[in-house]
Amino acid sequence: MKKFLITGTIVTVVLAGFVSLFASASPDGLESVLLTGCETTDGEISGGTCVLQATGDHEIGGVFADYGMSFLDNEILGASLAGILGVLLTLGVATGLFWLLARGKKPAAPANDVQA
Repeated sequence: MKKFLITGTIVTVVLAGFVSLFASASPDGLESVLLTGCETTDGEISGGTCVLQATGDHEIGGVFADYGMSFLDNEILGASLAGILGVLLTLGVATGLFWLLARGKKPAAPANDVQA
């Protein structure tokens, strides 16, 4: 079981840190709908009217904003590192929650039946 979990973690980190860099830069379904009515040039709105014109920067911001690392100048390294750290953070939180839930359920002690 331990070998399976380690292998799964390594595969997930590789997918998040490397393979995700080859994902499409085209807008996803939700973003495409929000861009309806606008003209875009190089990913920026250049004309028309659409819902996305009313949006601003991330309210919370943070180091993971826009699938990158805000403190790195290299977009590729930032996206890769954001994917890896996101996977490790999610895995850590999930493992902690599962550990806490499993800790509360102790198996019942077997009854000692002594017969004379």
